[in-house]
Amino acid sequence: MHIRYIASPTFKKVVHKIRPLVTAIRGPIGSGKSVGCVMHMKKIAMEQEPNSEGVRKTRWLCIRNTYPELKGTVIKTFQDWLPQSICPIIYDAPIRALWKQKHPDGETRIEAEFFFLSLDKPKDISKLMSLECTGVWINEAQFMPRSVVMEALSRAGRYPSMRDGGPTWYGMIMDTNSPDDDHWWYEMEQGVDEETGKPNCPDNWSFIEQPGGLLEITGIPRDGLSPEVRKMVDDGYFIEYIGKTFVANPEAENVDNHKNKWGYWLEKVQGQTLNWIRSRMCNKFAVVVDGKPVYADSFNREFHVSKNKLLPVKGWTTYVGLDFGLTPSAVFIQISPVGQVRVIDEVVSEGMGIRRFVTEQLNPLIAQKYKGCDLNFFGDPAGVGRAQTDERTCFEILEDEGLQAEPAPTNNVTARLEAVRYFLHQLYRGQPAIVISPHCRVLIKAMETGYQYKRLNVSGQEKYSDKPDKNKYSHLSDAFQYVCLAALPENRREEIIHNAESAYKTLNSKTGY
Repeated sequence: MHIRYIASPTFKKVVHKIRPLVTAIRGPIGSGKSVGCVMHMKKIAMEQEPNSEGVRKTRWLCIRNTYPELKGTVIKTFQDWLPQSICPIIYDAPIRALWKQKHPDGETRIEAEFFFLSLDKPKDISKLMSLECTGVWINEAQFMPRSVVMEALSRAGRYPSMRDGGPTWYGMIMDTNSPDDDHWWYEMEQGVDEETGKPNCPDNWSFIEQPGGLLEITGIPRDGLSPEVRKMVDDGYFIEYIGKTFVANPEAENVDNHKNKWGYWLEKVQGQTLNWIRSRMCNKFAVVVDGKPVYADSFNREFHVSKNKLLPVKGWTTYVGLDFGLTPSAVFIQISPVGQVRVIDEVVSEGMGIRRFVTEQLNPLIAQKYKGCDLNFFGDPAGVGRAQTDERTCFEILEDEGLQAEPAPTNNVTARLEAVRYFLHQLYRGQPAIVISPHCRVLIKAMETGYQYKRLNVSGQEKYSDKPDKNKYSHLSDAFQYVCLAALPENRREEIIHNAESAYKTLNSKTGY
């Protein structure tokens, strides 16, 4: 059997020539990443030094987040380039394959084992125990927790054993579409340590970016485009979509393997969200969510996010919204003399109680930035409940720490959401009624996409949950809702709460609950 593989420029000039511990490739859909990774494993298997018996032994773990995708994408791509006739797959637990073939040198033999695993949760790490391999391939690594990735990497370099000469090379290769900019991949590829100023990328890791399939050229004049891009526009390889302009990237890879050439990417734009296009097509870091964003019809980043960092102003009314639990969060706002709500700061945490949250995060921020400001705290009404450990409420703990807080006017979800929407839909003297400081990254992400209604697993038309999903953005979003309720004009607040509670009672009377 003759298999003809023409590597894309990224794989030919970079990936196939380097041997760091970890090679991580980020690219758009249809760029040939998966095929390149399969052929990279094959190349390394052929380059393994033979043992005393002339056998080149390697063992690989091929990982995807779910079993259906493992079988439908990873294994399918694998068999396109290492077919069943030369590398038979046995569907057992785990799924495995063995490639035995004479090496092109005519004197040695290749013996490569492949194990196919589905992993997406930290508890799945148990599947990796006792597995010893040469290398690991993780397909679509954006769906993998960092803990799983690091544990999988720890399995590499253990095969072949030293009596067979040990591995000539060992490590990991990963591929992915561009994830969110608060994803561990982004932090390792482009993040910088705040204390040292050094990149977060380990010295023996190599992050490689493929060209996007499309380029976003919204607002760029014709003379600001390169000659190659202008030709793409002149040839009709562009699309106008919901106020944005996208053009085929002349540097896109794997174009010849698509029947419609650059049209492969252009024809997939319609019906998608802007962030999906930017992530999957343009290869830019962006949030792509499965659910329905709560404020999709209200929030506009360009309109509601300040161009410059906002700072507290002494003398302005200052409110702080608080959410409790083991992931306490806080949102600081000020109301300007003309009535504009300005979101000045956010404070997020994980795995700590309210007392530690106040002493370690909240009070230091107040001392640093809000000295002399009159602060008004509004918290989750559920915080009046007493803890089972010391029978103290969250509000009593806040008082112990010197913070006087009161429960938000209501905990009705509908009223809370309407309070936020009220400000998002208002204009004050031609300006948005609410503006968020650009350094409040978590809140901005929550408003844009992260805070969402979960899509229900039902057939037919897409359906979503009635209430926002509890996720990493919901706690800060709750704190934001409490503070928006407090900031509402009193008559408007009473109207919103009355309407929400009346609707709730009507619904309960109809359902019998």
